[in-house]
Amino acid sequence: MLKKIILKDEVKKILLEYILIGSIKPGERISLPTIARELELSVTPIREALTQLSETGIITYIANRGFFVMELSIKEAKEIYDLMAILEGNAVKKSLYNNQQINELRNINSAFVKAESAIEMLDYDRQFHQKLIETYTNESAIKIIENLRVRISMYDYTFWNEDQKMISIAMHEKIISLLVSNDIKSAVTLVEANWVQGVQYIINNLEKNQLK
Repeated sequence: MLKKIILKDEVKKILLEYILIGSIKPGERISLPTIARELELSVTPIREALTQLSETGIITYIANRGFFVMELSIKEAKEIYDLMAILEGNAVKKSLYNNQQINELRNINSAFVKAESAIEMLDYDRQFHQKLIETYTNESAIKIIENLRVRISMYDYTFWNEDQKMISIAMHEKIISLLVSNDIKSAVTLVEANWVQGVQYIINNLEKNQLK
């Protein structure tokens, strides 16, 4: 059973990367036989991984048609980024921070500075936000946050660039400084602002694409 779970998780990670890098595009039907051939697996672990990804909202299943990658939309972007701002802000407010965690946040952000590919940059950004709330104990909220994080990553990757990288790094540094000074209220405000500026950037780009 353990081996089966590990395999499913590995396939889920590969499929998510396919989606993020555009090998499988928004709105596109996912061919299980094709992926099975590429990964030299049966379709069973692929179907299981896609079913799990459907819980995040990044994949949808349509009866008698199969699995599809969800489309990007301004409406959804507003909803999921706003929700993430509320949930993560509340998580930071109820988290505890010690010197080791602060140092780990700094180390992640330093590695983020050196990241070059979009996948690598977004991975460090994800690590930073996960570390930020690692002592938060509301398991139901954490599950929602992690599912939102997967869906948000699709928007982030689509429009990620060096400017967004530097904005995120600078905001992370300010958040760390506020945590060091134990100004949790201001840290929560900045965490929420981090997501608000992110969604505005996404919306601007989606609107530009609609005009083309």
